[in-house]
Amino acid sequence: MWFPYYFQFLIYSFGVNVFLYFISIIYYHDTLLSSFYTNLQEEYDYIIVGAGTAGSLIAHRIATETNFTFVVLEAGGRSYPLLEIPFIGPLLHGSIYDWQYESTPQEHACLAMVEKKCKLTQGKIVGGSSKLNNMIHVRGNIPHYVKWFHGKYNEEYFKQHFEYIEKNIFHLNEVQYQSELADAVIDAANELGYKEFDQNFRTNFQKSKVTQKDGKRWTISDNINRHVVTNALVKKVLIVDDVAYGVSVRISDKIHKLIARKGVILSAGTLNTPKILQLSGIGPAELLKSLNIPLIQDLPVGHNLQDHIGTGIDLILFNKTLSINAANMLNPLNLYYYLQGKGPWTTPGCEVIGFYSTKNTTSPDVQFMILPVGIASDRGSHLRKSLSIKDEIWHNYFTKSFDKHTSSFFTTILHPKSKGTVYIKSKNPIIPPLVDTRYLSEKEDIDALIAGIKLAVKLIKTDSLRNIGAHLNTNPFPGCRTCSMGLPESKDAVVDTSFKVLNVKNLYVVDGSVLPTLPSGNINAAIAMMANIFFETTVKHLPRNKHGTNQCYKYSELYEYLFKVCNIV
Repeated sequence: MWFPYYFQFLIYSFGVNVFLYFISIIYYHDTLLSSFYTNLQEEYDYIIVGAGTAGSLIAHRIATETNFTFVVLEAGGRSYPLLEIPFIGPLLHGSIYDWQYESTPQEHACLAMVEKKCKLTQGKIVGGSSKLNNMIHVRGNIPHYVKWFHGKYNEEYFKQHFEYIEKNIFHLNEVQYQSELADAVIDAANELGYKEFDQNFRTNFQKSKVTQKDGKRWTISDNINRHVVTNALVKKVLIVDDVAYGVSVRISDKIHKLIARKGVILSAGTLNTPKILQLSGIGPAELLKSLNIPLIQDLPVGHNLQDHIGTGIDLILFNKTLSINAANMLNPLNLYYYLQGKGPWTTPGCEVIGFYSTKNTTSPDVQFMILPVGIASDRGSHLRKSLSIKDEIWHNYFTKSFDKHTSSFFTTILHPKSKGTVYIKSKNPIIPPLVDTRYLSEKEDIDALIAGIKLAVKLIKTDSLRNIGAHLNTNPFPGCRTCSMGLPESKDAVVDTSFKVLNVKNLYVVDGSVLPTLPSGNINAAIAMMANIFFETTVKHLPRNKHGTNQCYKYSELYEYLFKVCNIV
C-alpha cells in the first residue's frame, strides 16, 4: 500500500508545479495586455492605491453611490476564476501573486526557518491578501474599536458598520465541507467546559464563518475590476505645500503622473503603505535624511509593527486518515462537487477557530486555528517552501510524520507586546523594505503563547479527539500598526481618527497599517469595517460632480473572459 500512496503524492507534487507554471503564464499574459490597453485619464477625483479589502470596498461604494471619478492602482495582476477555488489559496503563498517579503534574521522567533527569516505573505493581486487567506470572518472585540477612535464612536456604531458590510458587501456562509475534525474539536472544547458561543467573547470555540459565494472564494474586489489598473507600482505621492495632489506611478515601464482633485487614498497594506509614505518624504526624519529624500513630515511611519504571532505546526497526529488530505484533493469527482458549490475544494483550510483568555479577562488574548491538514501533508511539495523551513528541521521533525495524517493546531497571540519596524533601504520603489518583526521579543508574549499551547494539549487529550485517533506529536520542534491612528498629540500617531495623514491635506491611509492595536481575531473584517467608516464619514456626503462617469473598456474577448474586467456582480 505504501507505493500507491507515495505515487499519489508524486502526482500531487507534479500537479502543484504545473499549477504554479500555469498561473505564471496567466500573470504575464495580463501584464502584456495591460501594457497595451491601459486606459488612463490624467485627472481623477480620487486615486486609490491598492486593491485589497479596504481599497476595493471604498472603490465599490464610490462607484455605486457617487459619480466621482476614480482609479484603483494595483501593483499586482488580476484574479481569475481558477483562483476562486478556496483550497488553492495556500498554493499562492510565495508565488508570483505574493510580494514575497521576508523579515530580517530574528533573535527570538523564526528559528526553524532558513537564515532565521520569517516569510511575510502579502497578496500582490487584485483582492490583496484576501485572495490568499483562509477567508475567516471575525468581528473581533467591539470595545477595542471604541478605544481606537478614542471614544469618538460608541459600540453600537461599530456594530452597525459590521451589520452593513455583512448584509450589503460581503457574502458570508458556513463552511460547505468539513472533515471529522471540526465536530471533534467543538466537542473537545465542551468537555473542558468551553461553550461554542460565549456572549462575553472570553473563551469559545466555533466553526468558521467564511467569505464564500456558492462555495467559491469571494472578495469585494470582484466588484471593482473595471476601475482597476494592474501592474501599476506607485513610486510616491506627489505633495506640494503639505497638500497631496497626485501620484507618480510606473505602469509597464512607463512613468505616469496622475492628478487627484479630492484625495489620494493609500490602501497598500501594512508593509507597502509605510514604504510609499517614506518614499514620499513622510516618515522618520533621520531615515529619510540618510537616503537623501526631502522631508515633508517627520512622523513615526514604519514604527510599531505588530502581527498575530503563532506556532503549533503539525501538533496533532492521527492513526487514521481524515476525509480532507492532500492526496484526496486529486480525485476528479471534486471538480463535479465544486461546480455545485460543495466538496473538498471548497474548504477554507481552517475548520474551527477558538478564543481564549489566559488572564481570565473579558478580552481573549489567544486565538486557535484548527486546520485538517498539516505542513507535512503534502510531503514538502509546496508548504515547506512557502514557509522556508530549514532542511535539518524538515528531516528531523516533519519527515517522521509522512506515514501519518497530521493536523495543524495554530496557537496565535492576539495582542502581542513585541513591536517591529518597516523601513525603506533605498529610493528605488522596487526594492523591498527592511522588515524587522521582533517577534517574541517581549516575555509577556512568550508566556501567552505557552499558556495557549497548554490548552491545545489539553484539548488533544480529551476523549472527543482521541475517539477519532488524535494524539500529540511529541517530536521536538523549535518553535499592524505601521501608520498608526491616534490623536495628533500622540507620539505614535501617523493618521488622525478621520484617516487623514497628520499635517498633510488630501492624503488618507485606510488599511491594516492604521490599526492602533491588533483586533481580537482575523484582521480582514476589521479592515473592511474601517474602510466603510472612511467612506461614510469622508466621501459619502461630499457634493457630487455635475458631470462624472467611470467607463469600462474591454481589452479583448479573451481578456474579458479570463478577468471579467467589465463585470459587476
